[in-house]
Formats: sequence, C-alpha cells, structure tokens
Amino acid sequence: MAATRNISIYQGDSYAHELRLKTSASVAIDISTRTYAGQIRKRRGSDTITATFTSSPTNLAGGIVTLSLPASITAGLAAGTYVYDFQETSGTSVTTLVTGTVTVTGEVNRV
Repeated sequence: MAATRNISIYQGDSYAHELRLKTSASVAIDISTRTYAGQIRKRRGSDTITATFTSSPTNLAGGIVTLSLPASITAGLAAGTYVYDFQETSGTSVTTLVTGTVTVTGEVNRV
C-alpha cells in the first residue's frame, strides 16, 4: 500500500521531493534497474495531466531518487488543490510508492 504524504508547492518556485527507499529492515534498496514517475492531476478520475515530475536517481546503490518540478512548470499551476502519486517500475511490476494531495499557493511576486 502506498504511503500518504500531502505536499505544498509555492507557485513559481522549484520543488524537489527526495525518496529514500529501504527494506523493512532499514537496508537501502539498490534502484539501478528501476524507473520512477510522478504526475499531478486536478482529481483522480481526470484524463488531463496537470504536471509531470522529473525523476533523478541521486544514489542508485543507496536507494535515493529525487522527483522534482522546475519553477517554469510550477509557475503554470493555478493556485488550488490537486492529487498526485509517485510510481516505481521494476521490470513489469509497477508499484505506487507515495500518494496524496498537492496544495499550490499562488505567488505574490511576479517579474
């Protein structure tokens, strides 16, 4: 079952979420053969993707992957509440690791 974590993003700011994957015995999982993806949508049943996270393994042997959104993407998100999830693909197996809501706070400063 996926963990639930609600996140907040400030419109126009860069956002990064680091996942540290470990076994139940707290041993890091080697993620060198796995891929990761994350999406934001207005609601779970929506066919429209609001934003797509970029995944960057930062430590393959240590089980660390970072999912991020650049400021150029968050600038285009309207203030409000959305849903998201992060999934891992290992071979033909797909597992949702984290899910929750995304609250986007509208920025004040505009250039």
